[in-house]
Amino acid sequence: MSLGGASHSKSRKRILIVDDDEDARDVLGELIGALGHDTFQASTAHEAIERAECTPLDLVLIDLSLPDVDGFEVARRIRGIVSNAGTRLVALTGYSDDESRRSAVAAGFDDFLVKPAFGSTIEALVNAHRVVSQ
Repeated sequence: MSLGGASHSKSRKRILIVDDDEDARDVLGELIGALGHDTFQASTAHEAIERAECTPLDLVLIDLSLPDVDGFEVARRIRGIVSNAGTRLVALTGYSDDESRRSAVAAGFDDFLVKPAFGSTIEALVNAHRVVSQ
């Protein structure tokens, strides 16, 4: 897979990146933007939930360790927003243990991604999800 324009998905997606690490958000945002999708960023759970309440999203990448509320709770709250009930949620974490994976599934995450995630992994993840925000 390449990160160039030739491999863009035919459907533009709305993707929210939730991470308190500004560099991580920026790198993911640039990568996903280069794939031809619209990105939004949030550094806290509060910002993420506000964005989800006013923007239909296709995919949300959520760091599990946020400063105000953990990513598990963010996932539960986004699942409760009618306009984003079908949004794909991906847990981003540095932990790869089975308990973290089970907790992510229980909170409503669709996928689990261990950091650092490389470009080809992110591209495959983004392109695998259907557009739901139209």
